[in-house]
Amino acid sequence: MKIEITNYIQIGDQHEVVHQTYEAEQRKKGEFTYFLYQNEEGEKVVLKFKEDELVMTRFSQPQSIMRFVDQKQVPVGIHTPMGLQQFISQTDHFQLDLEKQSLAMVYQLLTADGTAVFASYDFRLVWGL
Repeated sequence: MKIEITNYIQIGDQHEVVHQTYEAEQRKKGEFTYFLYQNEEGEKVVLKFKEDELVMTRFSQPQSIMRFVDQKQVPVGIHTPMGLQQFISQTDHFQLDLEKQSLAMVYQLLTADGTAVFASYDFRLVWGL
């Protein structure tokens, strides 16, 4: 099955749109839906989501896990070439529509102390293409 991810990113006054399509394997376990795929860097990626939460795990070296929960702030650690970067994800909008096979999420990455916005995102996932 194909999945399509579109992420509108704003860092300061810079804007970027990242659009990716992957061949993915879909699984269901309990209330969670899983998509497993390989990204363009050759890393295995798992998207795990339910009604109000998404967890993205990249099996890179080292592994990165990002968690987003509707209307909540959650600590996030992202491995970059500069080392581990600590942020807080603040998800302001989360809409899962299983009938339309889509997930829309608006979130911000805040600095580790929660006092400043590092970047803002408008993330869209559609599947069954």
